[in-house]
Amino acid sequence: MPNDSPTPTESAFALRSALKQTQVQIAHDRLFERFGQKLFSHGWSEDLMQWLLDEVCMQFGAPHGLISQQHAGALKILAQRGKTFPIGARVPMLGALAQWLKEPIHFEVHTQFVPSLWTLPANTDHTTWHCYHLPIACQQRAVGLLGLITGNPLSAASLQVLHSVCGVLGFALQGQAQANSVIDDSYLQKLTPREREVFALLPSGPSNAALAQKLGISPGTVKIHIERILSKLDLNDRTQAAVKAVEAGFKSDGL
Repeated sequence: MPNDSPTPTESAFALRSALKQTQVQIAHDRLFERFGQKLFSHGWSEDLMQWLLDEVCMQFGAPHGLISQQHAGALKILAQRGKTFPIGARVPMLGALAQWLKEPIHFEVHTQFVPSLWTLPANTDHTTWHCYHLPIACQQRAVGLLGLITGNPLSAASLQVLHSVCGVLGFALQGQAQANSVIDDSYLQKLTPREREVFALLPSGPSNAALAQKLGISPGTVKIHIERILSKLDLNDRTQAAVKAVEAGFKSDGL
């Protein structure tokens, strides 16, 4: 009868593999434990974001990484490592980024290389790297993006850990955003009630005709209101006014 028992070499290899997996799991558990303790004791901070990114990059073999937060149509870099933009830089949410962060956010990983996020040399062979971009969300609403570039592909288990990290990050960043959401909106007092209505609808990007229909006034009146808004708020154009409205907390209503 054939002997189906593993050879000593096979047994040793299986033991080493099991031991390595156990060590990796312990490291992942320890990461969550320390992250939770730091949040509990000190709350959100830029130093905490950098610490977390450094730990994640080390554990998952990523020489390049970033944590970013969505704000006013762009991703603001909160922490970075390797070939990406400096902390504080803003990357417009265009193309793939806009699609990935389109609400409601889905629980998935995006592996497409996005040049606008990274500063790798132009002659870099991207086929030798593995890109992982994971949306950071809270209640399926976009909060930011975690990006990693690794030398080796990540396992399904590793990606699941990263998803969990993004879940905790989503709540942390959302809480930080709410804590800092006290906005100086005293400038709104310069606007009449009707001008405020027009101002609040600008993030939707509607035409004057659409705004007129929404508010029950003529397109010409809408044009006058917008001109007065630009003048009173010292803005150059309609786009700046829309950005200002988003910063004041007004969102698109689907117009």
